[in-house]
Amino acid sequence: MAYHPGVNMPTGQEPDQVDVEAFYVRTEELIPCAEPKTDAASIPSLLESESWISVCHALLLARRLAAHHPEELSRTLEQILPSLNLHMNSLRSSLCKTALICTADFFRSYGDSLLAIAPGGLPVLVNTLLSKAALEKKFVIEEAKRTLAAMTTSISTNILIDVLLPQARSPNSKIRAVVASCMADTVGKAISETRPGTESCIHITRAELLRTAAALVTDKEPAARKSARVVLCKLKESHVSSASLESWQTFIVTVLGKGLVLQIGRAL
Repeated sequence: MAYHPGVNMPTGQEPDQVDVEAFYVRTEELIPCAEPKTDAASIPSLLESESWISVCHALLLARRLAAHHPEELSRTLEQILPSLNLHMNSLRSSLCKTALICTADFFRSYGDSLLAIAPGGLPVLVNTLLSKAALEKKFVIEEAKRTLAAMTTSISTNILIDVLLPQARSPNSKIRAVVASCMADTVGKAISETRPGTESCIHITRAELLRTAAALVTDKEPAARKSARVVLCKLKESHVSSASLESWQTFIVTVLGKGLVLQIGRAL
């Protein structure tokens, strides 16, 4: 019988050589499942396999379910996310990458509803993604950043900001740099989605965003400083579009104190 990754689970002894590219199928090329209800119910146990190859096939199956049968998969999603997080932390790069790709597809398929399905799951996933995007091998870093981009596109900005702000205080400078980049993208998304005459959804967290960006603009990581300047510019742009430049300067003094006004001015 012909073997197709994600359709039949491998049985017997693991092959000596594995075409790992088969696990990296593009989202638009994923095919529907013949028995989605049965497949969805099987995913939690399949993800516990001791064979990394079997786990990769299970993750590919989960991606197909998320793409074509999201309602069926949602019934077991809360059970799946801890395993997904575990496999993103795998020391085997191919398994880690497959789990990252699966996470990106989950973000695209479920968006904000991921929080309703699995409360508390998003902060854990984000913590792992930030670590992978900052501290791993190059091809894992690239995949983690693509997954973070999928998250930024798919999750509401107010939710993302609440999750990202605490991470900006990470003791690891490389992680702070990734957080700053995500914040810049998220703030930019929030402003671009704001209709004329209405307040941006970042309005209620503007002060905290300003404090965070002001701290990051002097970070030792150049990438963190660059992204922090982007955040500051976007905050200023958003503020001045609905008020005056003088009001923006008053806002800085109110939030940060007079001592940091000159520093922020130099950054802008």
